[in-house]
Amino acid sequence: MHSKSSAEPSRSLVPCVVIKFTAIAACCGAFCIDQSRGESAATDCGLYPKAYGVLAGERLMYPVDMSDWPVKIDNTRQLFVDDYLVASMENITRRMHQPQRHPANPVLRLREKPWEQSFGHALYVLRDRNSGKYRMWYNLRHRIPAENGLQYRGPMCYAESNDGINWVKPNLDIFKYNGSTNNNITLPQGSIEGLFYEPQEPDKSRRYKALVWHDPKDQKEYAPREGFYLYWSPDGLHWQGDNRRCIIPNGQGGNFPASPCTGVGDTTNFRWDHKLKKYVSNVKILFRNPSTLRTVGFCESDDLIHWTRPRMAMHRDALDESDTQMYEHITFPYESMWLGFVRAMHTERKGWKQVEVEMSASRDGRHWTRICRGQRFMHINKDDSWDADYLIPGRPGEPLLVDGKLRFYYWGTRQSRERDGKGNRYDMHVGLATLRRDGFVSLTAMNAPGVIVTRPLSFKGKRLFVNAEVQDGGSIKIGLLNAEGKVHPGYAPDECLPITKGEVTIPVKWTNTGEFTLPADKHARVRFELKKAEVYAFWFE
Repeated sequence: MHSKSSAEPSRSLVPCVVIKFTAIAACCGAFCIDQSRGESAATDCGLYPKAYGVLAGERLMYPVDMSDWPVKIDNTRQLFVDDYLVASMENITRRMHQPQRHPANPVLRLREKPWEQSFGHALYVLRDRNSGKYRMWYNLRHRIPAENGLQYRGPMCYAESNDGINWVKPNLDIFKYNGSTNNNITLPQGSIEGLFYEPQEPDKSRRYKALVWHDPKDQKEYAPREGFYLYWSPDGLHWQGDNRRCIIPNGQGGNFPASPCTGVGDTTNFRWDHKLKKYVSNVKILFRNPSTLRTVGFCESDDLIHWTRPRMAMHRDALDESDTQMYEHITFPYESMWLGFVRAMHTERKGWKQVEVEMSASRDGRHWTRICRGQRFMHINKDDSWDADYLIPGRPGEPLLVDGKLRFYYWGTRQSRERDGKGNRYDMHVGLATLRRDGFVSLTAMNAPGVIVTRPLSFKGKRLFVNAEVQDGGSIKIGLLNAEGKVHPGYAPDECLPITKGEVTIPVKWTNTGEFTLPADKHARVRFELKKAEVYAFWFE
């Protein structure tokens, strides 16, 4: 949702020793022409579609050595999730950190109400800026009876909380279920896949907007075409929509390259990007040649009606397990950049879907790379846990900062061995996980002292801050160098007052001062010297 006005140890750590970025050769295949799409120019289809794996590799996407290229930064926090700001590293490991599951999990349970006999998918949590109340919208993937004798599929429900942990499902008095409106159903048919709060909208009846996915299956009597439709509401609870106008058709059939994909898939999601000033969509694209293969794309819009062509954004590559599929991509702006959650699905481990969460990063909001390959942001839980098989981060993904920690809400499930007459039963609930601020990824010096040197930076601000953690006997020293790598007088690492205790906001001080003024038309590199320590972010104020 947007307002325009507005743990577990990692599985593998890959040490990085003196990184300098070099070009990597690309491969090519045979040429073909897709006659069915009317393409007049030859297209290289030799490695289609697996060659898409190149897209999300940082060194493949950006092969030029930019260690001496100057870069301009703002006053937001600068993260080390990728190599964008890094000129060189020595004895440094990039490490992904996992959020801690809340001890009260699951904080919201399904199957507590007669109309909740299913599993969910879409999940949105908003904190009201005025009241501080938490608001949750969640959907169900089953049919409920309507007064007209039809069956509506995919209702949306609503919950509220004062603390984000203890949730109440209020009686909304909107939809009649089994003769009573005492339920929390806010939208009886169609799941919200994009939720937008726009307080500046002059029409008060449309200050909430949503893109609603209709998946009618066999309900031909009432159902609109399968796809995404625009809805609006004054309060996020009472919704109206035009089911005559399908904004984006949904379809999961077709073969490629024999014919184009017939539409985007069911895990497509939409959000407002306050940095790009655009609506954006991370679309699910399915290939069915020779078998179903899920991957993700990207498109954008100015008005929620007219969208750019979905282009490929991310695909599995040769480093992935053979059964890996990119099931969904949930992205959000964070501080100086964009981050994303990649739902990596596996089908062969236990014979059913298991989905874990990896991470992605972007410096322009449009092109994405996978980060910390081989490491997970959220692992599936232990076999006897309620979230042992299937994880879905809440949308639009951007965490809530509460009491200095980042909050993430997510769906989780364990595939039950019980049968419900139609197949395996899923007991699905909503959980909460928390992470230190900026705590997604750190650059870490372990046994040997490590060094990080940034590219030449231009910035406004005189005081340098870091978000870091230091072990017993460890320290961090920081120096400021010019573009050529020479020390700015008075700001050598040995003149820095050592940082020996970790905090999310640590002011950097030198012997004679805690401020630094960047000379006009000049740049400064930041040199970090780490000993048994890790740094998450830095910034100037």
